Amino acid sequence: MMTFKEIDERINHYEEEIEWSANLIKRLNEILVDEESKSLIENIEKQKMKVEFFCFVTSNYLDLLCTYRNLKRAKSDWEKYYNIKIAYLISYETINTYHKFKGQIYKTVDQEEKDFYKQFFDMLNREVSEFKEIYDYDNVMSKIRNKSIAHYDRNFLDYYSSFELIDNNNSKDIVRSFLNFINPLHYFTYGLIKGEIDQFLFIDSWMS
Repeated sequence: MMTFKEIDERINHYEEEIEWSANLIKRLNEILVDEESKSLIENIEKQKMKVEFFCFVTSNYLDLLCTYRNLKRAKSDWEKYYNIKIAYLISYETINTYHKFKGQIYKTVDQEEKDFYKQFFDMLNREVSEFKEIYDYDNVMSKIRNKSIAHYDRNFLDYYSSFELIDNNNSKDIVRSFLNFINPLHYFTYGLIKGEIDQFLFIDSWMS
């Protein structure tokens, strides 16, 4: 469990990463405007997609950390309920977008490196599959998203039905559980930009 100081330090660090990566995307866009070589344009587009993947993961990481901090500080049941709902929404949408990104990203990997990168995707996929099973992605998570947070159901009892989450210890652990996926995914996306991924650091990121 992270302390408030540790959470704040991570938030500050990842804010710097977001600024750096957003500026990198802007720079790549500027290069694309003047570039005429089709092969170079293709390579730049691939690199841009990797940076966008990193931005997506890092911004979700930040959202999750902010929600985690707010949840730890929550005093009333409604505050806890609200932040747990936000955590469910972040997790649900992150998983959706991850699945869309991973296929596109895998196509950018050189043929001789596909087996190397596949092992990382396989590990991440197993982690997210386990998370989806524990938190019932298809039923509970989708219901919370559609009726209580991304949308407000006109049937108030349907909206209010997810309030029971605050009495569920499993639900209160959703942020920490999802960090087990986000943390190594964040390291992985950073490695994609740099063009190298250390297997030991990747495994270690699961423990951070």
